[in-house]
Amino acid sequence: MKALDLKLMRDLWRMRGQALAIAVVLAAASATFILSMGVHGSLTVTRDAYYSANNFGDVFANMTRAPRSIVDRVARVEGVQQAQGSILQYALLDYPDRVDAVRALLQSVDERGRDRLDLVSLKTGRMPAPGQPGEVVVDEAFALANGVSPGDEVDAIIYGTKQRLRVVGIGLAPNYINAFAPGDIVPDDTRFGVFWMGEEALEAATDRTEAINALSVKLQHGASEPDVIRAIDTILEPYGGTGAYGREDHPSHMFLDSELDQLEAMVQVFPPVFLIVSTFLVYIVLGRMIRTQRSLIGLLKAFGYSDVAIAWHYLKFALAIAILATILGSLAGIWMGRAMTELYGRYYHFPFLRFSFAPGVFVGAGALAMASAALGAVTGVWSAARLTPAVAMSPPPPPVYRAGAVERLGQRAGFTAIGHMIVRHIARWPGRSAITVSGVALSMGLLFSTLQFIDASQFMLESYFFRSQQQDLSITFTEARNEDVLYELAQLPGVLRVEPRRALSVEMSYANRHERTALQASAPDSLLTARIDQDGNVIAMPPGGLMLSRQLADQLGAEVGDRVRVKMLGGRRTEAMLPVGALVDEFIGANAYATDRTIEDMARDGAPAGSALLLIDPAMRETLLTELKAMPVALSIGDRDLEMERFAEMIDDNINTMIFFYIAFASAIAVGVVYNSARILFSERAHELATLRVLGYHRHEVAVVLIGEIALLVAVAVPLGLITGHWLAQFMVLMFSSDLFRLPFAPSNSTYAYSAMVVLVAALLTALVVARRVMGLDMVRVLKARD
Repeated sequence: MKALDLKLMRDLWRMRGQALAIAVVLAAASATFILSMGVHGSLTVTRDAYYSANNFGDVFANMTRAPRSIVDRVARVEGVQQAQGSILQYALLDYPDRVDAVRALLQSVDERGRDRLDLVSLKTGRMPAPGQPGEVVVDEAFALANGVSPGDEVDAIIYGTKQRLRVVGIGLAPNYINAFAPGDIVPDDTRFGVFWMGEEALEAATDRTEAINALSVKLQHGASEPDVIRAIDTILEPYGGTGAYGREDHPSHMFLDSELDQLEAMVQVFPPVFLIVSTFLVYIVLGRMIRTQRSLIGLLKAFGYSDVAIAWHYLKFALAIAILATILGSLAGIWMGRAMTELYGRYYHFPFLRFSFAPGVFVGAGALAMASAALGAVTGVWSAARLTPAVAMSPPPPPVYRAGAVERLGQRAGFTAIGHMIVRHIARWPGRSAITVSGVALSMGLLFSTLQFIDASQFMLESYFFRSQQQDLSITFTEARNEDVLYELAQLPGVLRVEPRRALSVEMSYANRHERTALQASAPDSLLTARIDQDGNVIAMPPGGLMLSRQLADQLGAEVGDRVRVKMLGGRRTEAMLPVGALVDEFIGANAYATDRTIEDMARDGAPAGSALLLIDPAMRETLLTELKAMPVALSIGDRDLEMERFAEMIDDNINTMIFFYIAFASAIAVGVVYNSARILFSERAHELATLRVLGYHRHEVAVVLIGEIALLVAVAVPLGLITGHWLAQFMVLMFSSDLFRLPFAPSNSTYAYSAMVVLVAALLTALVVARRVMGLDMVRVLKARD
């Protein structure tokens, strides 16, 4: 080993505490990068492979009813490679031992195996056989959640008729990576599943012989998706087509794509925080080491070592820390990545999902760590390289303390001698003090912005499920009904109030922008639904106009007062120019609302109830659910409490896992910053502290000089950290928002307090570790050895 390399190893061992503290902060950046990019890569690679292997479609469309021959017409459209028609039909499953409503989506498959798009992958069993009308394949998630296996039987109400279904296989398909029930905002595998039924059997069950109501299309390479969609819409318009849409608008794909966007946002937010802090830590530590080794640098140069050799030697000190950080970060990132991948495996239904060990991710993490360390070392390396032997071997000029503003303020404040020592030393090194304050403030800001997600999710639950949605049950009908069904529901035992709800599938246009959405009726006298904005205020429905969610308005580029063209997709396809009367900042979806009168004018079918909201007597819940499940007109039954429970469970799974990781990351920053600052202070002031002991100061008084300076810096950092967290949390809310969910910024007082407490405890424990060195100070050795 060369002499300089031997010196490097000794320096690393002598400063192992500080080097490890920096490595931990850098490792947090590497771990976050590996976690986010690794999980993102795992999901992306698995998704793309699954889509390709099972031939997932590119364009999809639904219609009321169309002859199967329409598939051939669509297949001849320019740009279409393949087209496939199917039947989709919702059904209620009758489990005698369950009170809650269990729903299923039945999709037809060709019993003779001629399907070529959206192929079903069998996990066990077989596909439905020709001439066996009751055979179905059940999706794996529903089967696991409900203990279903091949050979089981269940009664289902299909198109108003009860039919016995027999499970012959368990499988999954690429168009149901997430399976949503009508009206649900999160998947619930315990109460909703996808069943694949033979084509002939489902045609008979739904009275659709040689007819379809769903279409999947595969595009040729380089085909124009908008042109194909326009052509398909033209063909399907006479058959009640509700508008074709691309893969990016497919509910299953969109839900997964939103998660991938959030993982990308995580890479953009968290690693830079750690890298900035670690850069300054390397700058401080290496700068201090070079100052204490001035004479040694001069001696090395006098013996013939070149400036480049000296510079490379100190740069290797920083790079060695980065290598250690990359190893620690890789191990932590793999562990966290596996945990997150297992969590995602509960919500995304793939044939397999494993954490990807892509070499490029680890190389990228190492490159970032080394670049950060090298950047922090540049100033120190440059100063070491340009020292001449004569200057280097002479002692550095002592720091100059002169009475200034800090001194005068201290005198007026009545500071003790120890208090003067503390504030004068902070004022003497303002840059380093600012770095300490900034590092602690960033750690608190990171912790606060993460904890705020808990408050945001709780606020969203309160707003959406308790204020906006106050019904107990929601009933979706097989088709829009008149008022008679409302009277029938009102007569059921336990029903306290019934309110109709209607939604139309529409296309909204403003200027050159077009968006497809559901135009929902909002009655002014409704007690069970309300439009609640992000501040918790109820927004009144404007008469004769539209209320748009802020998300939809931004997509259209429309503001209050603008007139938007609304075209009904399906039905009579009426069009109207309606003014935007109000905007509402909502958390879920891109929604549009109009008065029930406006909905009736557009629908023109005399059927104001596509679904109904029920307020019920809790004591009659089981009896009422039994009655509702037996109603032929009921397509599905939604339970607000169960939906809220499922939503809260999903949020808790994700939030709790991430909170654990980021509390550890924030604590790592606080520990790294405080420990390095305290060690540097101790090494710089060891002579002064020993002198104070000789002059008669007690050990705890000497310790106060060191710990008091750290405490003062941390005290200054706490309010700055809360301010940093406030703005960082708002930035993260914006970055993590998607078309599906938008979390509000709604931090509670406990989040402010808890963030401060975690950082203060981490700083206190770290300072106590350094204080032990003060208590064991060897006065003779320190006073004999001056820098």
